[in-house]
Parts: sequence; C-alpha cells; structure tokens
Amino acid sequence: MFPIETRRSDTNVVRWLLIALALVVALIAIWLVRDVLLLALTAIIIAILLTTPIRFFMRHGVNRTVAVLLTIFLIGLIVSATSALALPDLFEQFRILVVQTLPSAGQVLQRELSPENLTLRFPFLRDFLTDVSLADLANQLSQQLISSLATVSGQVFPFVSNVVSILFSLLIVIFLSIYFVADPDPHWRGLLRLVPISYRPRAREILLSLDHTLRQFLQTQIILMILIGTLTTIAMLILGLPLAGVLGVISGLFSFVPNFGPLVALVPVLAVTILNSPEKVLLVVLVYFGIQFVVGQIVAPLLLGSEIQLPPAIILLSQIVFGIFFGFLGLLLSVPLAAIGVVLIREIYVRDILGDTEISLRTPTEREKVPE
Repeated sequence: MFPIETRRSDTNVVRWLLIALALVVALIAIWLVRDVLLLALTAIIIAILLTTPIRFFMRHGVNRTVAVLLTIFLIGLIVSATSALALPDLFEQFRILVVQTLPSAGQVLQRELSPENLTLRFPFLRDFLTDVSLADLANQLSQQLISSLATVSGQVFPFVSNVVSILFSLLIVIFLSIYFVADPDPHWRGLLRLVPISYRPRAREILLSLDHTLRQFLQTQIILMILIGTLTTIAMLILGLPLAGVLGVISGLFSFVPNFGPLVALVPVLAVTILNSPEKVLLVVLVYFGIQFVVGQIVAPLLLGSEIQLPPAIILLSQIVFGIFFGFLGLLLSVPLAAIGVVLIREIYVRDILGDTEISLRTPTEREKVPE
C-alpha cells in the first residue's frame, strides 16, 4: 500500500493536470470562435450606448419598455434625417476620393519623387541621386508608394472589400444588441451564476465597474469623434480643399482607434492636398496633427477623468497584440478590451488577491444599483 501522503500528492498532480488540460481546451475553443466573441463584444458596446438614453428616460419616470421604444424611435429618426440630408453628398465625395483622388495622387507623388524631379527641385541632391543604387532605391520606393495608394481602398477601408460578410456581421451585432437592451436581466444573472455564491456580491461590483468604465469611455469617444470630424471639416474648408466633408467624416471615424487611426485617416487628406494644393501639404499636416493633439491631449483627459484614462504604452501594446491576433476588428476594439483588462486586473488581482485596498482608482459603482 502507498502512503496516504503519496496518494494525496498523486491526486493533486492529476487534479492540476486536468485543470491545465481544461484550460488549454477552453483557450482553443475561444480561439476558434474569436470572431463571434468580438462581434458579441461589439453588440455589448452598442447595447451600453443604447442604455444611456434609456436610463435618462427612466430617471424621469418613463417605463422601461416605453423608454426602449422611444430610444429606438429617436435613433431611427436621427439616422433617417442624416441619411436624407448628408449621406448622398458624402457618398459621392467618398466615391470620388476612392475611385479618382487616391490613385491620381499616387501617380503625382511618384512623379514628384522621381530622381529627375528631386534633382531639379533640390540641386544639392544631384550628387547623391546620380549614384545608380540610390536612384534605383528612389524608383523602387516611389513605385511601391503608388502601388499602395492605388489599392488604398482595400487597405484603408477594409470594410468595403467583403460586403456580404460585413452585412451578415452587422445583422448579428444589431440583433444581439437588441436582445441585450430589451431584456438584460437574464444575461446579468447568467454571468453572476458562473462564479461561486460567496463571491457573487463582489462579482456584481466588478461588473458594475466594467459597465461604468465602458460607458464613460464610449460616451467620451463619441464626443471626441464628433469634435475631431467637425474641426477637420472646418479646417479643410478654410484651407480651400475639396471633399472636406468626407475627409472630416473619415478623420472622426478613424479617431476611435488611437495612434493608428489618425495616421490612416491622414492618407486621404494628403491625397486630396497633393492633387489640389500641393504647396499646402506641410500646412495641412500641421493643422491636422494640431487638431489631433489638442483633442487627444487636452480635451480627452478632461472628459475621461483620472479613473478611465489608460497609459499610452498600454494602448499601443493592446493595439499591436489584438491587431495581430484578431485582425481589423481586434484593432478596432483594442482600447475597450484594454480598458476591460485593466479593470479586471485592478479589481480581481490587485484588490482581491493581493489585498491592496488603498488604491485611489475608485469607481462610482458603489453608488449604483443595477445596470440597465
């Protein structure tokens, strides 16, 4: 007979092996359905945004069902009015930008960057560009540049490359969002039942903290997107550039993705500038990044507050990691995912496991009752 201690040790080894195996299987399953999970997260984000006006109506004594219907009606009215007034012109500007402006700008840029033009504009480069290897390098770079700009519609706007898949994904997101908004209680109780009974009150606080963080972040991002889009449109009009409306819309939409978004949105801005006012390229770049700096470094911290702000290093790393593993949608949702990760680490690991209760990063979840 084996000693009791040996049998217990073997049992513990088997238990940990089974836990490790279950964890590996769970990770593989999550990886296989990663796209569906990202769509579900997108639906949750939209549902959180929709519950903001619903909560407003409920605070003023409106029944929840009426509040939901009223919110959907108002959103439909705003979308319909926007579609009738602004979208036709914007779609035409977008078509001109993608079909005509971007490829033409690539050709102009290739011609301007050719060794012959560079030596005419900057005589001091003649000695460098007469070297065969440097001239070949310049030609190769310009050819790659025009090739990239010619296909930029598929690179900068990947959502137009597969219309059927995108429409199907949008339908999934819309229906999931409606389900989450119409009856959130089953989903809320289902999440709480996944944790031990003794930890459920604390799990409820953590979920409230996540709800508050995402709500605050998303509301602020929408304000910043509108602000950047409006300021960019006004700036492009003042500078005398055509397609100012669509350039502002693109800048506002892509500002949802920090770091990479503004750089991608700069491509069509530069293309329009090169074709119409090449002498204003430097001024346009300075104005563009000036708007991004003022909104991102001054306005955003004031709106977000110290509780929601993420360190720039975490934002950049999350974009790289989620972009590599999950593609465009992962890059798009990288900041909300990073915010969720920071809240979970702070609440579960730092406060509950390490016992650090003196953190100054408190949220107003203790003052909230239940999420809508």
